[in-house]
Amino acid sequence: MKCKLCEKQAVTDLCSHHQSARENLEAAYPRWAKAYGGIGWEEFLDNVKRNVQTGRWAKEVAELLERDT
Repeated sequence: MKCKLCEKQAVTDLCSHHQSARENLEAAYPRWAKAYGGIGWEEFLDNVKRNVQTGRWAKEVAELLERDT
């Protein structure tokens, strides 16, 4: 099976790099929601994508999750 985002070998729908980024995003969301006083999932993903400190894999996963929402 190939990764949906980069065509690397994957066990699930994502390669290990993109899967790790997805897990990190999902784990970070509650902290962001608390820090921002209640931020929605879509707004969180938009902020992640626009943040210059966000890595390529996380941005790609945020775009994928945004499309799937």
